[in-house]
Amino acid sequence: MDKLVHVALFGGTVFFLCLGVYLQKRVISKFTLTIIAISAAFYGLIIEYIQKYLAVHRSFDMSDVAADTVGAVAGIIAFNLVRKWWLK
Repeated sequence: MDKLVHVALFGGTVFFLCLGVYLQKRVISKFTLTIIAISAAFYGLIIEYIQKYLAVHRSFDMSDVAADTVGAVAGIIAFNLVRKWWLK
C-alpha cells in the first residue's frame, strides 16, 4: 500500500506540474517532460537520503525511490494522454 501512495503522489505532482506548464505556454517539449520526470525522481532519492541521515526512526528504502520514479513516469504518460484527448 505504501508504494501505491508513492506512485500516486509523485504521479499527481508530475501530472499537475506538466499541466501547469502546458496551460501557461500552450506547448511543452519532450525535453521539458524529461527534465520534470528526472527532477521528481531525484527529489524522491534526496528525500530517502534525508530520512537515512537526518530523520530519527526513518530509513532509506530503494523501493520507495523506485515507486517515486514509476509515479513520475506515470504522471508524464497520464499528462500525454490528457493532452492528446482533451487539450487539443
